[in-house]
Amino acid sequence: MNRRDFLFGTAALASLVGHSLPAAAQDSIPPSVLSSEPSPLTEGTVGWLLLRPQGASLSGGEAGGEPIHFEQFAPGEYRGLVAVPLDTNDSLRVALFLAREGRVDTVLTAVAVLAAGYPRETITVAPAFAKPDPIATARIQRENAQSREISRGSRTRPRLWNGPFRLPRSSRITSGFGAARVYNGEVKSRHTGTDFAGAVGAPVSAAGRGVVALVANFYLAGRAVYIDHGAGLITAYFHLSRADVAAGDTVEAGQPIGGVGRSGRVTGPHLHWVVRYGLISVDPMSLLELEKPVKQADTLHSPHAEQSEGPARTEPDR
Repeated sequence: MNRRDFLFGTAALASLVGHSLPAAAQDSIPPSVLSSEPSPLTEGTVGWLLLRPQGASLSGGEAGGEPIHFEQFAPGEYRGLVAVPLDTNDSLRVALFLAREGRVDTVLTAVAVLAAGYPRETITVAPAFAKPDPIATARIQRENAQSREISRGSRTRPRLWNGPFRLPRSSRITSGFGAARVYNGEVKSRHTGTDFAGAVGAPVSAAGRGVVALVANFYLAGRAVYIDHGAGLITAYFHLSRADVAAGDTVEAGQPIGGVGRSGRVTGPHLHWVVRYGLISVDPMSLLELEKPVKQADTLHSPHAEQSEGPARTEPDR
């Protein structure tokens, strides 16, 4: 199929791409309906993109560099998860792939994004964890690559979860998502998970249905369990004292998978809970909102469209 690129959306999108949308092009593509849930989205969260294609069939999409796994949830209505990367300003660019008349058009639009205002935290750890030596650094890089491969593999797996996600622990949250982490006086990273209090050995449960993709002992994360929920969604559980599951196991929401520990780079026993959509880390709390009732798509579309002069895009990963 041939693919043509279009720009599509509100006047705010036109300002994003640096020019106005000419009225002469208003009939270039059929109108569609697009919105997000929640609306607006917030940086560092996961949410739904809602679409009602009109006059075309939906072939796929991309947002934040990740494929969108659309599913039909009502007649003519589709939804797909999107993750908003940290530090996204004002809007998230979205590419929709719509098939019509023997070709696939790439339609570019955007949804509104709010800033989250994440805080800064100061932490003191052993020097070996604040400034790893070359051997430890090489190990960390290998382990990070292994983690990324798990996320990439989830893109090709069908959705496994159903119903709402659950907290892995009901204990007090000691540190939230998104804070800038200052280790021994130097900003080293952002806190890309949520920490829960717990004594060593206290139970940790799976947040949702999925397949255990990895059980490992990492330098920073310590003993870790990764669960692949399919369609690009991963949850991970770090610093465990033990793992009660093995790679390949199917787990259900609320099923015990291990115990709280103090392995890896920690200041004391706790659970560090991670949620990733593809390679994008998001606030785990936003995962809990996904299976609340989804609104019908609101009209966000401006009928004006123009053909982009940029190169044709390739098909996204599915």
